[in-house]
Amino acid sequence: MKTFYVTTPIYYANSFPHLGSLYPTIVADCLRRHFRQRGYETYFLTGTDEHGINIQRLADRTGVTPKEYADNVAAQFKKTFGEFGLDTEHGGYDIYMRTTEAFHYEGVGELWRRVARTKTPKGREAIYKGHYEGWFCASCAAYKFEEEYAKPEREGDPPTCLEHLRPLDHVAEESYFFRLSDYAETLLALYDAQPEFIRPETRRNEVISFVRGGLQDLSISRQKSSVSWGIPVPDDPTHTIYVWFDALTNYITAIGFGNEERERVVGFEKFWPAVHLVGKDILRFHAVYWPAFLLAADVAPPRTIFAHGMWLDPTGRRMSKTLGN
Repeated sequence: MKTFYVTTPIYYANSFPHLGSLYPTIVADCLRRHFRQRGYETYFLTGTDEHGINIQRLADRTGVTPKEYADNVAAQFKKTFGEFGLDTEHGGYDIYMRTTEAFHYEGVGELWRRVARTKTPKGREAIYKGHYEGWFCASCAAYKFEEEYAKPEREGDPPTCLEHLRPLDHVAEESYFFRLSDYAETLLALYDAQPEFIRPETRRNEVISFVRGGLQDLSISRQKSSVSWGIPVPDDPTHTIYVWFDALTNYITAIGFGNEERERVVGFEKFWPAVHLVGKDILRFHAVYWPAFLLAADVAPPRTIFAHGMWLDPTGRRMSKTLGN
């Protein structure tokens, strides 16, 4: 039987859902129902991304554990999706994926080990230990390049994230790095061989331009003393895995990668690769970092990554849980 696997982003569990969360979930639901009517065996994933420094801080601020905080947010997402007929009971998603699932921990560890064992296209170790120093946005869960933040007005103040308008964290610590810089030509060859890999065309062109501009190695861990709320690095419990390496892997752990029981119940081999629906603000993570991780682990990249635009408020700002608009 032909299969079709579609995913939404797993929404960051820092606050409750809004229209920007509902939109891609409705689109994925429509796609899934369309393919099911055409005789495909389908699988539809949505859920929440529940690790990282931002969740840790919000939980501390509200006097609960990070897991309790994430449980509350996940419950609100499930309630909202149920009200719109998008849940399993109404023939909607097959799994509400949470990155706190035990089988997800197993799968993330397996992907890390596979990447760590491999050599890059230039014959170097794909993961190595080094030192990171730079600016990090907890709301984006991303390290920021200079063009991605506003410099402070007063000397001594931190710069501000242009996306979330929040002060950035200065990070200076030991870190594991993924040798992303060695995968530029491999990624460009992928984009060339699969024109439908990134859609629409305008977004595809943006990604190609970004990769051609040169890739820097990516910090993929934090010291546990800095960020304890995360999945431990295999064989090094003093580090936790970078939240995006963790979160992106949900698309394959949900269907059985790294866990025999999930493989038996769902079937990674049956459903992968997927069609990913994402907002344009997280396209780089999905179209650059994610396929590079997978290629390094000798896993096929996704079928298509479709990036939609942002819902805007009356002032022209994107709708955001962090901004509260």
